Amino acid sequence: MASICAVCEKSSEVGGRIYNCDSCRRPLHADCIGLTATEIKALDLRQRVLKLFCLGCEKGLACLPEVLCKLNNLTDTVNKIDKFIFGNEDSTASLFKSEIVNEINDRVLRKNNVIFYNAKKSDSELPEERKNFDLKIVMKSLSKICTVSETDIVKVLRLGKIKSDGKPRPIKIIFNDHGLALKILKDKHKCEKPYAINGDLTLQQRDQLKALRE
Repeated sequence: MASICAVCEKSSEVGGRIYNCDSCRRPLHADCIGLTATEIKALDLRQRVLKLFCLGCEKGLACLPEVLCKLNNLTDTVNKIDKFIFGNEDSTASLFKSEIVNEINDRVLRKNNVIFYNAKKSDSELPEERKNFDLKIVMKSLSKICTVSETDIVKVLRLGKIKSDGKPRPIKIIFNDHGLALKILKDKHKCEKPYAINGDLTLQQRDQLKALRE
């Protein structure tokens, strides 16, 4: 199956060579992100050193040191809990601990995010216009909840594949501050219809929520 470029939304069969962002793994045409011949050669090496990031992930990396610091602190806390709970650990206990750590890590990485639903998609074929269209809808809706500026938002991106029924894909909004994301989630009932807002839940959280609803 041909890969679809996250910038121009055309396949590799149409737009040429595809590379994946080393962070989010989204496919990108070499031409769409302006790769030079030297950079392409470096990326084609079997044991390459050069890293490739999409524009959104480059912005997100600015927040990475703070997230990693908090993540390390959480990992230390989990390790202390492990020593207290598990004296002589066996393979089952070790697996259980690994799942706990992975779940904590996943929640930390998602804590600055909210998911925005029911926003129609732009009809433009230009990626920048589509992005600005989504950002405009998001900003207008969030302004009904609290004061938000474009500088508070690291990235907005559509989730999932385009649906055949035409239903709009949800938008993930990544903020540079956890406090702002938390405030929006606390006051999400202020969001005007037809839009809706929820947290960026992990798989385990979604399964637990589904079980409660059943």
